Formats: sequence, C-alpha cells, structure tokens
Amino acid sequence: MKKPICRAIIAAALGLGSILAARAHAACYDWPLRQRGGEYAYDGDTIYVHIPGLPDEIARMSVRVRGVDTPEIRGKCTSEKELANKARDYARKSLKQARKVEFCNPEWGRYGGRVVASVRIDGRALDQDLIKAGLARPYDGKTKRAPWCG
Repeated sequence: MKKPICRAIIAAALGLGSILAARAHAACYDWPLRQRGGEYAYDGDTIYVHIPGLPDEIARMSVRVRGVDTPEIRGKCTSEKELANKARDYARKSLKQARKVEFCNPEWGRYGGRVVASVRIDGRALDQDLIKAGLARPYDGKTKRAPWCG
C-alpha cells in the first residue's frame, strides 16, 4: 500500500510553490516525456511526463494542456470519438517530432495526479495549434464545457 505523500513536498519538487507564490515569473520546464503503450499522449490534451526529483511512484504524471478542450476518446457519439482520435494523433505526432517540449506555469489540476500547464512544442503553443487545426476549442478550465455531440 502506498503511503500518502504531502502535497507540499510534491509542489516543491515541481517548483510549483515558487510559481504559485510569484505569478509574475513565467517558468517553463523541459520535463522528460514518458511513453505509455508506446505513445506520449493519451488524447489531444493529456501528455505523459516523468518529473525528475520526485520518487518514482509519483514522478509518472499526466499534464493537462491548458487552454483547450479536446473531444473525449470515450465520447458519447461516433463523431466525438473520431475527432478525439484525430486530436490524439495530432498531439502524438507533434510530440514525437519535437526537438523541444516545454511545460509552462504548471499548477495542480482539479483531479489528483495531474498537473495543468501551457505546453510549447518547438516554441509553438500546442493549444493554439489544436484549435487552428479544428481539433479543439478554447477552454478556461472553469466554465462548463460544451458537448461535442450534436
């Protein structure tokens, strides 16, 4: 059974404490991507990372891409699932071809074990690229998301 880990310890290792305390400073991290099933992303807005400096049990995290909502892989209709697969494939291809991936201004997500961050791939904002490709919608992380099915 895993022992509970103090959020303060994890936040310190992530550098979140200083980021949350001093919002004026934009911090970006080049956390190593990790593969799950041979891929770096679950879907269009969830990326697998391995955060250095944390115990191995908690270093394997997922990063939620800030600023977008992509369709769900297990969506409610066929069209949502098809678009979700396209968004996932776009993110995976972008990550595989990347020379540099940065995770900027990380914060704790609403769901355990996940961090929310702005993601830049070779200097380009992934959220904006997904939106321009028609694979995502802007999302502020607070308001209710619009359904993807008609």
